[in-house]
Amino acid sequence: MSRLALAYLFRRPVQVLAVLGVAIGLCALLTVNSVMNGLIEIDREDARGPLADILLIPAHSPSAERSTSWLDYQKALTQLQTPEGPIRAISPHLMAYSIMGLTGGESLLSRTSSSDVNGVQVVGIDPELELKTGGFKKSLQTSQIFPVKDPLHPFQLPSDDPFARPGVLIPDNLARALGFRLGETIELGALPPLPPVGDAPLLAHNARFTVVGTFRPSDYEMGMDRLYVHRLGEQGLRWNLLGEGGPDFSELLIELKPDTSPTAAKAAILSTLQNAALPEPGGPNGGALETWQERRSTYLSAIDNERRVTALVLFFIVVVAAFGLFATLSALVREKVRDLGVLSALGCSPLRRGALLFSTGALGSAVGSLLGYGAARWLAQGDRLERIMNNLGIEVFQSDLYVISGLPTLWIPEQASGFAWAAFALGCLFTLAPSVRALLLSPVEALRYE
Repeated sequence: MSRLALAYLFRRPVQVLAVLGVAIGLCALLTVNSVMNGLIEIDREDARGPLADILLIPAHSPSAERSTSWLDYQKALTQLQTPEGPIRAISPHLMAYSIMGLTGGESLLSRTSSSDVNGVQVVGIDPELELKTGGFKKSLQTSQIFPVKDPLHPFQLPSDDPFARPGVLIPDNLARALGFRLGETIELGALPPLPPVGDAPLLAHNARFTVVGTFRPSDYEMGMDRLYVHRLGEQGLRWNLLGEGGPDFSELLIELKPDTSPTAAKAAILSTLQNAALPEPGGPNGGALETWQERRSTYLSAIDNERRVTALVLFFIVVVAAFGLFATLSALVREKVRDLGVLSALGCSPLRRGALLFSTGALGSAVGSLLGYGAARWLAQGDRLERIMNNLGIEVFQSDLYVISGLPTLWIPEQASGFAWAAFALGCLFTLAPSVRALLLSPVEALRYE
């Protein structure tokens, strides 16, 4: 019976085309899905941006006398940086929201048509610690305008002038949009973090900074309004914009060790803060302790929904291809009515006649699924798909419109195997109807069929 099934399957061009249809449909599904996975992985990295595994925003202390400086948190969390502890590195951020303008009275609005680029977020960092957490190092390495030569000293001034302004890093997008030059001076103005005492006026602190380099932002919206400067010292954010009476940090970036559970790490951090008598983040004291996935949960949910909808739409390609098996097998039953009658006369039971047609369809579905899986797996290896597209003269992502370079692919074996099994099962499902028809065929009527 197996030889007869193979003969029915491969000796008819239409049946072979149906098998190839399943293979091509599944290959298209898995190939496009691997590209989508690659794009989604890039989106996830962009969504993470400068965030580390865990973000700690300090809570307000119930007691005004209690100091909650960076040193307090550093001393407490150092206990979790032991070989047995979950934390690999910690880095402080000092945040300020500022108005940016050029020196000499020139407005930034004269350089761009956008009306919201004046407002910027200034982030004070410690470069040595920042390189160990988040995506700061990668953003420096991938900068395209004025790359930083020494990541350990990213704010190094172009000269040894003792009167030179503090260094500032600006995003590539902002430098490109506003035509910034290396060594250009910008002016930042920010309100102090604490209100004045008594009737003293609320005055903004203004300071000038020198553009010493650029970084590649994780996404356009974040990149257009984020600047990096030193956190402390005479070149730092607090000294120049917030005043020495302001806080020395606003949030902590916490990088975990590989294979560390974020849930267990958060529990250990909360316990350590309680033991150190530091205010617990969350609740009435404010603050937050969350993973970067929780911080970007809305965006990540949208990405996952996009993945599911795309896969569902693409799966209809396989459905159409599997329907081809149904059509060809139905035609096969009509063509082979007399042959089926002869088989019945020779002692072939109705069940075996149905099994013959079902095995033919199942074999075709299996061959098509294996061919489609293998072809897609080969295309997703390395940059094969990108090289094929380039040889055909097709540029999917134009360099002047997209920040993506090349054609990213990410092969997820479990996901691909699931689609392949689903395609096989669908082909078998469409084979049932012709098989039942062959099973119910009357031998007498079959032999009389002309």
